Amino acid sequence: MLQGQSPYVNRNLSYKIAETIARSILNGEVEAGGILPGEVELGEIHNASRTAVREAIKMLAAKGLVLPRPRIGTRVLPKRNWNYLDQDLLSWISFEDNEELIKEYQHVRLALEPEAAASAALNATEEDKAELRDLMAEMHALGEDFNQLRWVEIDTRFHQLIYFASGNHFLSPFGNLFRAVFEKYFLIITRDRVLKLDVHQRIVEGIISGDSEKARKAVIDLLT
Repeated sequence: MLQGQSPYVNRNLSYKIAETIARSILNGEVEAGGILPGEVELGEIHNASRTAVREAIKMLAAKGLVLPRPRIGTRVLPKRNWNYLDQDLLSWISFEDNEELIKEYQHVRLALEPEAAASAALNATEEDKAELRDLMAEMHALGEDFNQLRWVEIDTRFHQLIYFASGNHFLSPFGNLFRAVFEKYFLIITRDRVLKLDVHQRIVEGIISGDSEKARKAVIDLLT
């Protein structure tokens, strides 16, 4: 640790180093099988102690991006080892100009979100339903007076709530897990103001009325 540096600052610095290295790997700047610079060189690059660098490498190893080996160095692992269900990894990935990754993400949503909506139709609380109504009302308002950043915020919360309201302990966490990806994805698809208000409305109606099949089909229509 650098002299006078608190453990908290050191952890924060380690995270920033991990993020910088991860983005270079995720963007293809460092290919699978490549060896990262050593701890001393990385410390010089990031103006950080070896301890901070070591912690950053541990973070990346835990996410499946790299494999540190004594006397060999830190090797970048193939994509099949990367933990794409890691919240940090999802926030570091760039979806710009990456149609294949967007298709894969939508494919996963198509496997999960219709069932989350069907479960929400059975398990949503009155508070959940009231929030869905409020979110839908704001979506309609934004359809008349569009503000992209506000739409992304509202649409992200809308889809998070579908997972949260499912009442399923294994589906609910995807609401938080996908937040960063929702935000990036909605920024891309709303550039042309394709809002699909009618389909969002059908999702809300299905959940509020307790009609699982209607909610499920509306989500499928939205995603396809």
